[in-house]
Order: sequence, then C-alpha cells, then structure tokens
Amino acid sequence: MLEYCLNCDYEKTLELKKEPVIITVRSEAIETIEEFYKCPVCGEKFTSSLGHDALEDAYRQYRRRHNLVLPEEIRHWREHYGLTLTELSHLLEWDEATLNRLEQGALQETSEDKWLKFIMVPQNLLYLIISKPETLSTKKRKQLISQLSTNRIVVEALQRFYSILRENFSDFGERQMLGIK
Repeated sequence: MLEYCLNCDYEKTLELKKEPVIITVRSEAIETIEEFYKCPVCGEKFTSSLGHDALEDAYRQYRRRHNLVLPEEIRHWREHYGLTLTELSHLLEWDEATLNRLEQGALQETSEDKWLKFIMVPQNLLYLIISKPETLSTKKRKQLISQLSTNRIVVEALQRFYSILRENFSDFGERQMLGIK
C-alpha cells in the first residue's frame, strides 16, 4: 500500500505490520492486535485510517466480557423504533452528545448500560413513553404506543399498568393517562 511518512517524506509502498498489544481498559488488561506501518527510512510508526482500530477492538472485548450493550445495538434498536437521538436522549434524560458518543463507540459507564438495557425492554420503553408524554410529539407517541402494543408481552404489561392506574387514579380517563388531549 502506498503511504506517506510525515516524519521523513518517504513515499513508497509500505508493508502492513501486525503485532499483539495489551491495552488497559478500566484497569483490565486486554490483548488485541495493533496494525501499523513502519517507515523503513526513519523508523516512524503510524496507523492508517483504513486499518484495524486496536482501541475499538479492546472496547468491544471489554463490553463482551462485562455484558455491556454494543454501540451498533443501541443504534439499531433506536432506529427500529424510529427514535431520533434527541428523542431517545430526552426519554433517558441524557445529553444528546452522550448518547451520540455511545453510538459512535465510546465506552459506557455501568449505570448508563443499565439504563440502556432498561429502556430496550419494550414494556419499559412503553412505560417511559406514557409517563413522559412531553418528550415526544403526539404523533410519535401514538405511533410508538401502537407499535409496542402489537407485542403480546407488552400488551399484558400495559393491561396491568392501566389496571393499577384505574385503581389508584379513577378520576383520570385513558386519554389523560396517555397525555392525549
């Protein structure tokens, strides 16, 4: 591959090298492979943006070891429900930049991971949508409630939820409980 050494201006075909490397992630040593080019003239070592990202691989291994949600799982789940970054961050009461960083590969804290796993359960998402009607437009809220209501487990949870609401808040109608005018 043709690469350019910024240190000595060498520009010829360089060989991709691979070496094992240990990266420490939250005090845990994780072995992965580092891919790089080494200039034969000055010895400068550099990576290519097209190559393997050792840090990303270490984070991925760490997430698997600790059963953390993967970035692509967050993004796919959010897109499955048609939620924007802004909408999901409002439901979670997070800064939008935080959610974006997690979707792009930043390593989440355990508390963030617990919230993600909580909201990824359909009945919990439904609960948050119902309990925070101001976070979504009426159209989006109705669409998600309809989508989530096709899931049998969610329907049963929703029926239990409404039963509890009726017992405790009999003055409210179902439309008021959903935040629909």
